[in-house]
Amino acid sequence: MIRYLSRRLCIAMLLAGCSGSSPPALTDAGAGGSGAIDSGTGSGSGTGSDGGTGSDGGPGSDGGDNDVPFTLGTSTLAGGGEPGYFDGSRKLAMFANPVNVAYRDGRLYVADFDNDKIRMIDAASYEATTVIAQAGFQRPFGLAFAADGTLYVSTDNDDSGGHSSMSGTIWRIAPGSHSAVVVARAIGRPRGLAVLPDGKLAASDYQHHVIRIVDPATGAVTPLAGAWDSPGMADGATTDARFSAPYGLAVRDDGAIVAADFDNHRIRVVTRAGVTTTLAGTGIAGFADGNLDTAMFHRPQGIAITANGDIFVSDSDNFRVRRITGTAVQTIAGDGIGGYRDSDDPLSSELYGLEGLAVVSDGSMVYVADGSRGQALPYNRIRQIAKCW
Repeated sequence: MIRYLSRRLCIAMLLAGCSGSSPPALTDAGAGGSGAIDSGTGSGSGTGSDGGTGSDGGPGSDGGDNDVPFTLGTSTLAGGGEPGYFDGSRKLAMFANPVNVAYRDGRLYVADFDNDKIRMIDAASYEATTVIAQAGFQRPFGLAFAADGTLYVSTDNDDSGGHSSMSGTIWRIAPGSHSAVVVARAIGRPRGLAVLPDGKLAASDYQHHVIRIVDPATGAVTPLAGAWDSPGMADGATTDARFSAPYGLAVRDDGAIVAADFDNHRIRVVTRAGVTTTLAGTGIAGFADGNLDTAMFHRPQGIAITANGDIFVSDSDNFRVRRITGTAVQTIAGDGIGGYRDSDDPLSSELYGLEGLAVVSDGSMVYVADGSRGQALPYNRIRQIAKCW
């Protein structure tokens, strides 16, 4: 009954301009659900398969899926169930397993993983275009903007097409450019990127369980936190800390790095001195909103921060988007079932991929890469969640 009333309240606030207090906390001990609306489901293993790219044959026959109406809550911004590669209007654009997004100046940049491309969606016109499509640029994942508009991208493969546990490469895309230049090649498997106040990059390596610093001027890589190939869970300084598949990164105003510690089911904070602490999560895979020390996550993956310090998390195996504000964790979207459903009430919507997300600096819109997680399932969309919290 509480959940039903909170949803009705949220819809009422949306119709009235979306003002008001946050809905009550939600609790569901144990893992997130499975099942699907839209002809597919699966468990939460992230993107990692080595097969398949989208076709270049134009829009697929989704029965109007690519042109569904916008809602007041969770909506489809672009893409559809069928994978493919096509630029153009919202009705026509196609993606193949989009895994991450980054927002800047009214434009949303997309890591279109299975198409080996960086795409851009104009947030006003919804027109999709291709930014990067070049030989040797394969399997883009991490995205991070510098203050001057430079976009940094991590790819799973190196610039020769090599694919291994050490093939991860970081690239630089200058503002207005359609060419990516290698910054550091074959440095492990970084998938989380964030630009630090001094212009250096923080990079999380999900296969080697470390967070390192990359100097984009020289390509030099130095350790910050965690021990190479030593997964575990421990707070502490530099190599005394332990992570288990760290993924998304974001930087707070104080320069500290916020990290989604995927297999530890926690959100961690790493200072520039390399001291790691736990911000939220019990370490038990499950779902619970509430205080930071009692809230539960199940494989958190993407991280984004607003100007006021709110932290947004894509909680992948709970199939939800969470928000950390002050000393509390709150669910803002997703009903816990992996699938596809747009809804005026974000808590009634369904999401699937959730490997990366971005937020407008004022918190008014959250964007989610809602791909297939590397599975042969009909999820190849970019979703947006209008503020209702």
